[in-house]
Amino acid sequence: MRSRLVLIGDSAAGAAAAATLAGFGLRLLSSAEFADDYWLWISVTALVYGAPGAFLIRRGRMILGWLFLTVSASAALSVLAAEYAATAARRDWPGHLVALWLSVWTWLPAYTIVAAVLPYWLPSGRRPARLFRPLMYAGCAAVVAGSAAWALLPWELSDDRALADSGLVNPLGVAGAEALLPVCLAVIAIAALGGLVSLGVRLRRADGDERGQLAWVTAGMAVALILLAAAQTVEANRSGVLLAASAVPLPVSVLLAVQRYRLWDMETVLRRGLVWALMSAEIALCYTVVVALLGDLLGRGVGAPLVAAAVVAISVAPVHRFLQTGVRRLLYGDAADPYEALGRLGAALETAAAPGEALDRLAGEVARFLRVPAVWVLVLDGPESRHGDDLGVDPVRVPLVHAGEAVGELVLTRPRSGDFRPAEARLLRVLARQAGATAHAARLAADLDRSRRALVAARAEERRRLRRDLHDHLGPSLSAVNLQLWALRDMTTTDPAAAGALAGRCAEWLAGAVGDVRRIIDGLGPSTLDDLGLAEALRAQAAAFDRPGLAIRLRLPEQGIPPLPAATEAAALRIVSEALANTARHARASGCDIEVELAPDALRFSVRDDGVGLTGSSPAWRVGVGLESMSEAAAQLDGECEILAPAGGGTEIRVRLPRVEV
Repeated sequence: MRSRLVLIGDSAAGAAAAATLAGFGLRLLSSAEFADDYWLWISVTALVYGAPGAFLIRRGRMILGWLFLTVSASAALSVLAAEYAATAARRDWPGHLVALWLSVWTWLPAYTIVAAVLPYWLPSGRRPARLFRPLMYAGCAAVVAGSAAWALLPWELSDDRALADSGLVNPLGVAGAEALLPVCLAVIAIAALGGLVSLGVRLRRADGDERGQLAWVTAGMAVALILLAAAQTVEANRSGVLLAASAVPLPVSVLLAVQRYRLWDMETVLRRGLVWALMSAEIALCYTVVVALLGDLLGRGVGAPLVAAAVVAISVAPVHRFLQTGVRRLLYGDAADPYEALGRLGAALETAAAPGEALDRLAGEVARFLRVPAVWVLVLDGPESRHGDDLGVDPVRVPLVHAGEAVGELVLTRPRSGDFRPAEARLLRVLARQAGATAHAARLAADLDRSRRALVAARAEERRRLRRDLHDHLGPSLSAVNLQLWALRDMTTTDPAAAGALAGRCAEWLAGAVGDVRRIIDGLGPSTLDDLGLAEALRAQAAAFDRPGLAIRLRLPEQGIPPLPAATEAAALRIVSEALANTARHARASGCDIEVELAPDALRFSVRDDGVGLTGSSPAWRVGVGLESMSEAAAQLDGECEILAPAGGGTEIRVRLPRVEV
């Protein structure tokens, strides 16, 4: 079946070419008294649409191919009929009235199909979108109705004065057919405008191969329209060449769109072609207007043309810049000027109240600039912003870098074509640099917020520890001493010996309370650090917890511990004290080893016991009280604190604290 259609298409194209050549031959024999003034345009149309139509049928684009062949056949029949009618009228050949009748209306489909029907099907031959189908159907109906109206029009009402004054009568003329012509013309104009809008919408939304093909077709359509417009501005006897030239760009561009659209970067060709075409139209219009306005005053031979040339020369540069900007904006949107888009992004970020809001605006602006549905900004160890819910399969990932450091990732929905176009890729690179700085600021803000929360939590935990020490240790001791002192007052007169013994116990309790006070004070700020240094303070702590059943072994560097920043020494002593307290209270250990090492940039130490470990601790011990305070003390200095469960049992705490002020 397909081979038969291909054969029919090839035969139709060949027949159209043969009919056109026959028309040329007849024109050489006689001047065309009743021939259409646009015979050259019709002849060229018949030749340039036939072969592409047969080619499109071979490529499987049937509807598009048959539309091309219809245009070619319509134009070829009009050429042959017009030339035969003119020649037959002079040589008394038969059938000249029939040929004349055919020449009156067969040109119309060739003209109107190109304007009102073809744009909806270009370049793939698929049905137009539902929104544009009514306009396409209206264009088809107008082609049929307009052809019928011309075929039934009484010749005395024809706009061809030679035909109207010839006295010949249309054998199929119907009175009132002329009333249908303005309606058909209006519908054809509306359908043609809708076809151009359809092309523009599809070009704006398309990606990849489809966009490349549409770019070729749009370029061909634009050049054809420019030539048609130029044909209307020149004298009638010179418009035929421009009209004939206007028939060539569209079929050529369709062939290139189907077969060779990747031959060049059509984005650049289309952009420059549109600028050139618009510039040519501006120059022609400016020249024509100036000559028309000043011709009578300055003369149409020299004066007005010189002034027109001067006006054109002055206007070329600014108009060219304006058209370049407009065409780039039309084709690429915000990707046309990456730095202008970057400026708008910077203005949007400047008004953000917080880094989180800046991330949200960044994601939204990038999605708008690149016309993708989803953009996520992911910050390492920081917040994230998500514009759109679904990134699709295999999204585009762009690393965000600031000052040579990776700070996050920009994740975007991948375009339907698989990759961004060159202009969009350039814009994405520019935006990624700005996004890196924004992500870095959001990361710093998140770090600052975490530090603030850690400080608040550490202060609250320190208050809780102080309250616990006062309530659990010092408070009961002082209360017991207070009660015993009241009893002692009553016993001094009745039982002096017992009073003396009670006074001794009160002294012991007061000594314990004094020890608790000193311990609490040391916890707030150990004075031994100022008096003896870190090494002796660690020895004192080890001795305080060493007792029968719990041996504390301390190993210090052989070279000793030099003076370190006050914050580092305080944090080290606090972590060791807390670790020893946890061991004494919960670990049920028989021994604990403290090892201290000095590195050039850090103080490293570990506290390891042989107790039951974290999982075997008593129910009274709660995760987070001591261990969190140790981790926070290290984190406040940009240090590290690891709580480990060694394979041999027990608990090990490894700490690294920097030796420089933070």
